[in-house]
Amino acid sequence: MTSAMPNESAQQEKSGGEGLGGLIAIIVGIVLGVLLGGFYGRQMWMALNGPHERVERLEATAAQKALFAERADKAAAEARAKGDNAAADRDEAKAKRYRDAIPKINNERERIVKLANDADAQMKAGQLGLAYSLGVFTSFVGDIFLRMLKGIVIPLVFTSMICGITSLGDIRRVGKIGIGTVAYYMLTTAVAVFIGILLVQMIQPGVGADDTFAYVSKNIEAKERSSAVDTLLAVFRGRPGEPGSGMFPENIFLAATETNVLALIVFALVFGGAVTTLGVRAQPVVDFFNVVNDAVMKIVHLIMYFAPVGIFGLVAANIAKEGGGREFLGQLSLLGFYVMTVIIALGIHSGFLFSLIVFVARRRPIQYTLGVLRALLTAVSTSSSSATLPITLECVEENNKVSNQAASFVLPLGATINMDGTALYEAVAVIFIAQSQGISLGGAELFIIFLTATLAAVGAAGIPQAGLVTMVIVLTAVDLPMAGIGTILAVDWFLDRLRTTVNVYGDATGAAVIDRLFVAGASTKS
Repeated sequence: MTSAMPNESAQQEKSGGEGLGGLIAIIVGIVLGVLLGGFYGRQMWMALNGPHERVERLEATAAQKALFAERADKAAAEARAKGDNAAADRDEAKAKRYRDAIPKINNERERIVKLANDADAQMKAGQLGLAYSLGVFTSFVGDIFLRMLKGIVIPLVFTSMICGITSLGDIRRVGKIGIGTVAYYMLTTAVAVFIGILLVQMIQPGVGADDTFAYVSKNIEAKERSSAVDTLLAVFRGRPGEPGSGMFPENIFLAATETNVLALIVFALVFGGAVTTLGVRAQPVVDFFNVVNDAVMKIVHLIMYFAPVGIFGLVAANIAKEGGGREFLGQLSLLGFYVMTVIIALGIHSGFLFSLIVFVARRRPIQYTLGVLRALLTAVSTSSSSATLPITLECVEENNKVSNQAASFVLPLGATINMDGTALYEAVAVIFIAQSQGISLGGAELFIIFLTATLAAVGAAGIPQAGLVTMVIVLTAVDLPMAGIGTILAVDWFLDRLRTTVNVYGDATGAAVIDRLFVAGASTKS
């Protein structure tokens, strides 16, 4: 016993050193990605046909503004015929705003056309060869890293859930932890939405907002009739004609190929619970999944060696896709108060999660947060809770010493249904859209937004473009126009990374809370 302790201590010390080195490498990758994308992203964007794509988008935006103006004129005429002069005045003002935007869009189009012509000339002269190569390289390494992370999610979720459940032993403990986990996620999501609504009502970022370049894509318009009830039903029974969708798919193997994580979690819960009832006969099965889970975590360690390069590529490519630092800052300036409101709200909610680590989980909050910092940085880069899950599991278990029983149960579930940051963002975005359209919302509408955003964020699990779906649902619930979504899409890719980071931080906090209340606490009592 005594001779084993120094070896174990040395191994932990080595692991900690490698962890610090890996964290520094990831930070360096992010910084280099920001610098390359910010200062050289414009040339990369020009070399990769970015200006021509922007011209096409501006032409479509101008045509859409004209269409929206015609619809508003028609609505105004109908309202005037019914004697509803107030509604008619609003629609006429809306039509005027759409028409006034068209000349500005055309001016911007002329500017981008010149950029496109310059890009063509420089490409012919061979002046953008380096920019093209860097653009292709950063996109390539970023995509490879993201694919590796997403590729390991399904085996990791399935094996870790089964290992976590079988390690609990008693099926009744599984039920208690499950109820506690869902209650925690619902509570923190509700708090997030409340913070978002309170802050956006105080700051009023939508008053006088510029929606000149707002564009509503066809996939947004196609979701206009979605409702919270339809979305929740689709989560359980799946979507028509898609046997691998839903919480209870017709084919679990098809669900796995479609990365339907929620269905895999449900199946793993049932399978793991069944294994716990088989007694000694199930031990070979338990040993098998423990070994497989260890092997999967080894693969995660290998993937993390590539993380600094992959994260560098993701960051640089995404900034370059927006036209580089100058173009991105221009987009931020148009929606500065909105971006500031979202960031402050996410910061306040992170403070709330920080307090849970102190007062509920009874841990050192700074040390715990530093322990999951690598997962948070990965979330910023990938913009995906599911893709970050392997790193989150590693950080929570190895760095913060949360029990495997809690981490392997709470984190996969959280990566699927916990969307604190997303729910907060949807509430802020919807009220911002109402403010920008000059629509006042009463207490009843705000309560509907609170309720719908909270439920829709949980119910959108396993649905493609979950953030987009939930926003459409909330807009529909309070009868707001879908056109408003186009106003915020220019900065959505940036804010998406921040809200995903808050989602992951909420998952990591939940693992510590559930470990303290239901695993470590239960062990102490027994």
